[in-house]
Amino acid sequence: MDDWFQLLAQARSRLKITQADLAARSHVSYSSVKAYEEGKRHPSRPYLTALLDALKLDRVERNLILAAAGYASDGMSFRPTNADLTFTVDEAAREIERYQWPAFVVDEMMGVPCANRMAQRLWGVDLEREFLDPTERNLLSVASNPRFAQRCVNLDEILAILVAVWKGHHRGPESLEDPSPFFGAMLEHLLGGDPAVVGRFAHAWQTGSGRTAKLRWDYPVVWNEPNIGVMRFHAFASAASEPDGLSFNDWIPLDPDTWARLQQLRHRPEASPGA
Repeated sequence: MDDWFQLLAQARSRLKITQADLAARSHVSYSSVKAYEEGKRHPSRPYLTALLDALKLDRVERNLILAAAGYASDGMSFRPTNADLTFTVDEAAREIERYQWPAFVVDEMMGVPCANRMAQRLWGVDLEREFLDPTERNLLSVASNPRFAQRCVNLDEILAILVAVWKGHHRGPESLEDPSPFFGAMLEHLLGGDPAVVGRFAHAWQTGSGRTAKLRWDYPVVWNEPNIGVMRFHAFASAASEPDGLSFNDWIPLDPDTWARLQQLRHRPEASPGA
């Protein structure tokens, strides 16, 4: 495994910000940031936390860097950790593969580390071969992808929910004027996509407000699958691992027609990714 300072440098580089920018955002001196990333100095926990806060990394990656630097996991969990009650990403991936409905896992920054085969078939993706970059795996990127946007009938409602999450995020509300490095990377990816979706997102941002984070919440999904028909889901999000900020998202079919169309989709020959 890489050393903590290599992991930190890789995260900063992935988000396309300079050491000077990270220093300014974290209120840690540039010379210290440079020395940390070169492995010449070891930060105290408060200084390392300031860097991680500035990058706004999800809790899985934060915990990995903290542990590699010799510190305890992030203190965002609300109660003592009991490993028997929580899922790792690999355990969650195996769990959702048992389900007959679309299901996936999201991290606290709305990234999608894994999705079951039913969800991937519905979205028309193969996550083993494409969308391998964390930026592409974020729900904001997924929602703006034409494969999703053209099939999601209630896309404006979904975009409003995503906006509410970002505006009320527990690590600090985001803004379009001064986004965090992480959210800035999401916006850059979004702006490179379908202009129509960009416009709908902009409208959702202008008119929406933040939401209070809860361990369990729900949202509707209406999906129009070509050559199969409309499917309606009541989606539920619930905690998979609070220490790592992971949650399950289950798209439960609302009616017999949706169950039947899901089975039709399950048995339809798989198209190549992007078809």
